[in-house]
Formats: sequence, C-alpha cells, structure tokens
Amino acid sequence: MTFGILSFGGYVPTFRITRQAIAQAIAWAVPSAKGQKGERAFANWDEDSITLSVEAARNCLAGLSVVPDRVQLASTTLPFADRSNSGVVADALQLGGDMSTEDLAGSRRAGTSALARLAKAGTSTTLLLAADCRETRPGSAQEMLYGHGAAALLLGEGTPVALIRGAASVHEDLVDQYRAADTDYDYALEERWVREEGYNKIVPRAVKAAADAAGVALGEVHRFIFPTSASVAKGLAKILKLGEDRLVDPLALQVGDCGTAHPLLMLSLALETAVPGETLMVVGFGQGADALVIETTPQLAALQASRGPARYIAARRVVENYTMFLSLRERIAFDFGMRAERDNRTAQSTFYRRRHDITGMVGGRCSACNTLQYPRSQVCVKCGALDTQNPESLANLIGRVKSYTEDWLAFTPLPPYVYGHVEFADGANCMLEFTDFAPGAVAVGNEVRMVFRIKDFDTRRNFRRYFWKPAPLLAN
Repeated sequence: MTFGILSFGGYVPTFRITRQAIAQAIAWAVPSAKGQKGERAFANWDEDSITLSVEAARNCLAGLSVVPDRVQLASTTLPFADRSNSGVVADALQLGGDMSTEDLAGSRRAGTSALARLAKAGTSTTLLLAADCRETRPGSAQEMLYGHGAAALLLGEGTPVALIRGAASVHEDLVDQYRAADTDYDYALEERWVREEGYNKIVPRAVKAAADAAGVALGEVHRFIFPTSASVAKGLAKILKLGEDRLVDPLALQVGDCGTAHPLLMLSLALETAVPGETLMVVGFGQGADALVIETTPQLAALQASRGPARYIAARRVVENYTMFLSLRERIAFDFGMRAERDNRTAQSTFYRRRHDITGMVGGRCSACNTLQYPRSQVCVKCGALDTQNPESLANLIGRVKSYTEDWLAFTPLPPYVYGHVEFADGANCMLEFTDFAPGAVAVGNEVRMVFRIKDFDTRRNFRRYFWKPAPLLAN
C-alpha cells in the first residue's frame, strides 16, 4: 500500500462570457479594454464554492468504493463564515456522520499548501477540494481575468494514479493583491511589481527546493504548472532555463484564473492526458509559494476517460449579454417586481430532521416491490407495504423529463423559470426546478443529470438553501 493521489476531478461552470462582450460594454469608460481575447467561465446564480466543490468531488469519486476519512475544502470565497462549508459538501456526497471536515481559507495557496501537508503526513484518506467563485468590480481588470471553478484530489493509501515525490513551501508576505474581510472585491497592485518581486524571485526558490526534496533535476520534470498569465509563466521558464513547451496551458482563454482552485484545476486537466512515469511540477502562489513534484503511475490510464475538467470546459453556454452576466452574479439589482417579494425563512428544526433527504436527495426503495420513491414515506406508493423503504439517493441517477413548464411570469434570477416532472427508473417521479437549460432547450423525453445547487436565498437572515436540480447531460 502506497500513499498518493488515488483519483482526481475538476469542474467548470457551463456559463461563459466573451471578453469582447465585456470590452464592448465598458468601452465608454475603459477604452483600453478593447481587443481582449477568449472567454471566462462564471457561475450561474445558483452556484457557489460549495456547489462547485460538490461537482468536482462527484467527478473525482465516481465509480470508486473508497470512502474518505476527511474532507478539506480550500477557498477564499466560502459562503458561510460560521457554518461548516465542507460539512455541507460531505452531506451532499453522503459521506456519513463519522467524517472529519475542515474549511481552509485565508490564502490563494490554501489548496496547494494543504496538498503539501498531506504529502508529508501521508496518513488518512482525504478528499481535498479547492474552489473559488470570486466576484469582480464591473470595468476592472479582474472582470476580464478571473474565472470560476473547482478541483478535487483523493489522497490516501492504495494503488495511486500519481505519487507526490517532494514538496516545499516558501513564505514571503509580499502583497500582490488582497481582499478585506468586509469587501467584495480584490485590490491588485502594479503588475510589474508583482512579476519582478513576486513570481520571479519567490517561485524559483520553491521550485528548486521541491525538486531537491524529490531528488530530481528540473530537466527531468516533463511539465510545469504555473497558475499565472502566459507571459509571467514564460518569464519563469526563462529564469529556470526551461523550454516553453513544458508549460501547461493556464486556461486563460477558456476559463480564466480560478484563484485557490486554479493550480489543482490545471493539475487535474494535465492528469487527463499524462502518461505513466510523467513528472509534473505544481506551483501555488500568494504571499509565498508552494511547489510539489508529482509522478504519474500506470494506474492513471484506467481513470483518464472519466475524470477531469475537460468535459465541463467543452460543455459551454456562451453569453454575450453583459447585463445578464452582471445580474446573475448580483453586481446589479434588477427590479423583478412583486413576484420576487417573498420571505424564504428556513425552518431549521425541520431541515435538521430531514437534512439527509434534502442535502443528499435520499429517497426510499421498497423492499417488498422494489419501487423507488422520493421523498420517503412510511407507506409504499405502489404496493402499500408499511415501513419497507430502505434509504437510497437519487442524486447520481439519470432521469427523464416527463413534463415541463417554461414560466416567464414566476420569479427566477435567470428567466424563464423551468420546472416539471422528472422520472427515474423503478418508479420515482419528482417535481423539480431545472437549471442550466437555455430557453426552449427542454423537451419531454430529455435525459438529465442531477446537480447540487442553491435552491433559494433568505435575504432577511442571510441564509441560503441547497437542493438538487436536473441539468443537461454532458457530452461523452
């Protein structure tokens, strides 16, 4: 039994906005924004760092019998300051009440720093998640550069797909950007200062220390993961005397900078195409740097077809409407009229009693007639048997649209409000709210997958509720 990376996963939201659309909308105030290439990923109104993490974790754990002992969630944009965010993820994944959960925050290096610690400890089976859903001020440079996304690594003893050969960390309180606890937006310092004093001086120290710890020369490392702009990465390659062909695509044109998640997201994408025996160097940056040397094993090939963010990157819905983008991210407040006025107070005692049914979408299967239903009840809806239902989740099932309505009058932050009946194998039939479908895209008979999303917001008490929604299937 060897300690290492047992599986990997990633997730990028469906929505994209082209940088050209942003540039055209803000050109009256920021004419220098013209000519920007590519697009950035952004979360739908019902997504946040928790839901992004759940999707990355599902991608990582799909088909595995391994149950982690611990869940760690690294993010600088956790939705709750005083509630276990990783605990919500663990419940959505139905990992059980004996799970150890931990939120990691306060640094864009939170994910890579945690990975370095786990590599040195090498003990319990840990699901390490990293996600960020950073908001940007309209017209700012960050609005063009940032993206939203998440990554997942399962670490533990077994037959790893990759081994962590060495790790090193360097701390330097060089302030390149920051966000105060009571503000929404990052404040960034001058780009040249960050490049010359930050990346070019700090990252090489961590990279060389990690290579020494792994007992490899930099020339033996096949690919380098620098989560920064292409120009800065090329500058680092020159300082370290590396060929630019050894740099992993930073995903700037397709996704954008996903903050805490970005190094692990790039790693996850690289593992999709890596070959056995390939050596990767992963770097995290922010008030210092982390660097890790990772070597792939022959076991990697068995997982590559079903893991990683490539399918999510390909499953894109492009938005050219700048005000729609701002509204979905709550950067502008649309007046949706009285239909949007409602009190969404959560009955916390009721939620606690039914939390597994809600957060894990746990229904019941009748042991007498095999009928599956949601929610569970004392009496089977088909055969009428009493107390015969065994808990079973519908979250990982593929459903079929039985009926639907596109409602342009009911309130939703992204009209139309699409809802309808979804049926599952063995009898389950649920009325559900749909997500990620474009207007007119739903049809009776469509197959759908279930995704964990925000159900609604209680704006009076600053609480958000989560549930499962049908979404379009991903292309194979």
